[in-house]
Amino acid sequence: MRIIVTALLLAFAASAHAADLATIDCVAGKVSPAVTASLHADVSRNMAESGKRPSYDPAVGGSIASAAAACGLEHNWSEAAVKAARIYTLARLGLPVATRVIGERGFDAAALEDRFHALPEETRNRVLTPVENQELIKGSVTDEAKQTRENAELLAEYFAFLSTIQYASFEFSQA
Repeated sequence: MRIIVTALLLAFAASAHAADLATIDCVAGKVSPAVTASLHADVSRNMAESGKRPSYDPAVGGSIASAAAACGLEHNWSEAAVKAARIYTLARLGLPVATRVIGERGFDAAALEDRFHALPEETRNRVLTPVENQELIKGSVTDEAKQTRENAELLAEYFAFLSTIQYASFEFSQA
């Protein structure tokens, strides 16, 4: 009986370690500079193309998935943690480019980030609903000249990066 209890405690301790948020950046550390450069090119293209769903080179996704699997083995992550780390890493590595593009288009990335972080934590810790996203965008563009469909799409993509980083890291920590 004592062996079973010890085994259960060890299994519980391993699963608690699996969701250690301090290890989530392991994946980005294993992604090559060439893959990161390809991801950056995809983010730049996605944010420049209006009316299209963002897309990424399959090699980027494959490389991130391989890195996440390696980190999962290294840190004993659950499959849910591996999945969340993949999603998080794509957004985390793409965010600097999205921030640059937002700035080039005349938006203050810090102010947009503050607006996102002003949302209730329980809202930020899940995927935003279309209505929540729309309200976030509307509240972010007070200059009437900037209230265009293209800018709305641009802000939606930027907020998607921020939201993904938040909810994926939360899901990782819960896995």
